[in-house]
Amino acid sequence: MWDQWDSKWYLGVAEHGYHWSLDGKPAVAFFPFYPLLLRLGLSLGLPGLGVALVVSNVAFGVSLFYLYAIFRHSLGPDRAARALWLTALFPTAFFTFAPYTEGLFQLAAAATLFYAQRRDVVPTSVWLAVAVMTHSTGVILIPPIFIAFRHDLKHCLAALLPAGASLLTFSLYLGQIHIPLPAVPHAQTDWHRALTFPWTGFTASVQWLAQQGAAHPWWSVENVLQAGVTAIFLVVTVLAWRELDPLAAAYCATFWLMTLTSPEWLNGYYAPFSSMDRLVLALFPLSGWVAARLPLPHFRGLTAGFALLMVGSAAVHLSGGWVG
Repeated sequence: MWDQWDSKWYLGVAEHGYHWSLDGKPAVAFFPFYPLLLRLGLSLGLPGLGVALVVSNVAFGVSLFYLYAIFRHSLGPDRAARALWLTALFPTAFFTFAPYTEGLFQLAAAATLFYAQRRDVVPTSVWLAVAVMTHSTGVILIPPIFIAFRHDLKHCLAALLPAGASLLTFSLYLGQIHIPLPAVPHAQTDWHRALTFPWTGFTASVQWLAQQGAAHPWWSVENVLQAGVTAIFLVVTVLAWRELDPLAAAYCATFWLMTLTSPEWLNGYYAPFSSMDRLVLALFPLSGWVAARLPLPHFRGLTAGFALLMVGSAAVHLSGGWVG
């Protein structure tokens, strides 16, 4: 039941390589590190889906240790624990232990920020390389690296070098199998994504609702839900901005720069912010900010509500429905 939506892509790439496609769309839209781990499991004779679940669950579990260490440093142990619960019980947090890249990316991003805060070059560089090879949003970790090592150009370059080398290696691999490098950004157009103005997603969302919303009520629900999630998290980010650690603030700002300038707006797509309820899982620094301000009764109520919504969302996903 876990083999739904993007899981099929990651398993397909692991089993058949990047020339494999589904519904005529190119597989190079999906970054290679997670499928590579699955491929290693397949080479040992293990079932691909089982390997995917193990990788995601282990990565998610380890990520919680890094998140706790980050939150504990700024919030203390009690509120750090609350921040973990907010992160782990978010309504779409089941994706962190599904056969998706969310768990692995959360681990890589949290570990990168953890070591960057401590100006520890080697582990920072390794985890940054894992992040950029796991998901396209890995590039949002580059500005925090510049901030962390801004006083030492040598260490800054050393922290960035493995990530650059990994991307170069992937590019050379694609060339070796006769897939041109421009195919990678071009593949995003099959998911209706392209660079545009930061407000295009909102205007395209409203325009679609006005023109076609009445004729497509279920798509309208998706449109409104995803635009609403985007707006809420954008507002929370603005409110939290001045109180976030400088690295976390840069990380969140770059997330929004990337997300708002590449919505799914091409060809009049019905939900420009499709998958935002899943993508906002990357904004885990906000969990610490919220946990620091919620009274205990409100925290308990929020996490209980989150847990119920997550059970419902996971049920929809496991039955083949679309959630993020």
